[in-house]
Amino acid sequence: MQKKNPNSLPQYTDTEPVPGLNRSGSPALSRSVQAQIGQRLRQFYETLALGEQPVPDRFIEIINRLDEVKREKQQS
Repeated sequence: MQKKNPNSLPQYTDTEPVPGLNRSGSPALSRSVQAQIGQRLRQFYETLALGEQPVPDRFIEIINRLDEVKREKQQS
């Protein structure tokens, strides 16, 4: 049996549906849960901005992919 890495994020492609969204496009999470997630994300980003933690490699990969797509769109 293969162990899961708790720090690894699931890999999604652009064609897969977004987890947590109903087919109607409305969020499946309550406002309370959304607020808690938002608060934790803000705290995490604040520690990154202050240099208390290094930027995760996954974030750098995502930013690089977005930059690449942006350059490709500008060239066409």
